[in-house]
Amino acid sequence: MDCSYELVVVLDPELETEEQEKLLSKIEKLVSEAGGRTSESRLLGKKELAYPIAKKRTATFWVRQLNLSSEKVANFKQKLQLEQKILRFLMVADKRR
Repeated sequence: MDCSYELVVVLDPELETEEQEKLLSKIEKLVSEAGGRTSESRLLGKKELAYPIAKKRTATFWVRQLNLSSEKVANFKQKLQLEQKILRFLMVADKRR
């Protein structure tokens, strides 16, 4: 059964726009390989972090709305954790949809 999720991705602030787009395309590919789809993606911009992550004091934040099978979520998250340019991510079920 497909569920709606909100994915917040915190990226290394030193990534150029081109590298960010490449990484976001890779995330999109992971979603489609898992049988899901992205309905919306928006840049929240570069923000100062409350505490350093990997010695970085700022990060670039992106939010994506996903539809993904609940059985595929664990594997999808595992693949996101392997990406070194992703400092952190948070994926929660979107109850509004």
